[in-house]
Amino acid sequence: MYTHDRAIILNDLANGYAQKLRYTKAIKYYREALALYLSLAKKRPTEYGLHIAHVFSNLSIIYLHLNKIKDSDNFHQYALKMHRALVKHNPHKYGIKLAHCLVDGVLYLNQHPFTLYEAEMAINKVEGKNKRELLVKAIRRLHTTSSP
Repeated sequence: MYTHDRAIILNDLANGYAQKLRYTKAIKYYREALALYLSLAKKRPTEYGLHIAHVFSNLSIIYLHLNKIKDSDNFHQYALKMHRALVKHNPHKYGIKLAHCLVDGVLYLNQHPFTLYEAEMAINKVEGKNKRELLVKAIRRLHTTSSP
């Protein structure tokens, strides 16, 4: 079996366990999938960067549910780093993903609302007016509700 196929299978297993709230198993399989995606990304980083970012985000969500906020924040920061790298490569393709990740940080991890400006800047580079407008409105609404 190819590494790519194995990574997908492990990630799918992890998703299934996470949906069933079996977080210990989900973490195990996400970490195994992550290791494979990281090895694949050495040769083709743009092809596997989004997979890596998603695994980091999923781990962040699980740790948030386990009330392990520091671990959750650490994985969220890794996801942000991956999304930012992808946006540098192709802002039109990955801007929305970065914006979603930034908004999640404000919503769930109490990150500073200032990051919403970065989200808005990322969205402004994305093609597809309807999606962009909806997300910009959501960010602006979030920003006004989180302002002191």
